[in-house]
Amino acid sequence: MTPEEEVLLRTDREFNAATQARGGEGWAAYFSPTGVMLRATGHIIGPEAIRATMTPVFATPGFSLTWEPQRAELSAGGRLGFTTGRYLRRSRDASGAVVESRGTYMNFWEKQPDGSWKVSADVGDPDGA
Repeated sequence: MTPEEEVLLRTDREFNAATQARGGEGWAAYFSPTGVMLRATGHIIGPEAIRATMTPVFATPGFSLTWEPQRAELSAGGRLGFTTGRYLRRSRDASGAVVESRGTYMNFWEKQPDGSWKVSADVGDPDGA
C-alpha cells in the first residue's frame, strides 16, 4: 500500500469518527461540493442537501452508523481514489427493538486543491439485499 493510500484510509477513519462525534454535520463535512449519496430512493447531491437529509437521521434515538475501511486504491494520476469496507447500521423498529443492518460500502474520493480528500460519491450495499 502506498503512503497516499494510507492517507486515504486514515481520512475515511476520520470521516467515521467525525460522524460519531457530530452526526449529520460530521457526515456532510466530508463531502466535496458536488459530492453525492447514491441511494435507490434518489441521489442526494451536495453537502447542504446531504446535511439537511442526514442530520435528522443521525439525531433519531437509537440510530447509529459506523464503518471500517478495509481497502484503498488510487488512480494512476493520484487525484481520485476509493475506499471500501464494512458498515454497521443500528436503528429501532416500531416496538423499540434494536435492528442491525450490515453491509459493504464504497466511497469514491477526490483530492481537493488544498490537498485534502473529500467524498465525491458514497454507496452502500446491505448484506442479503
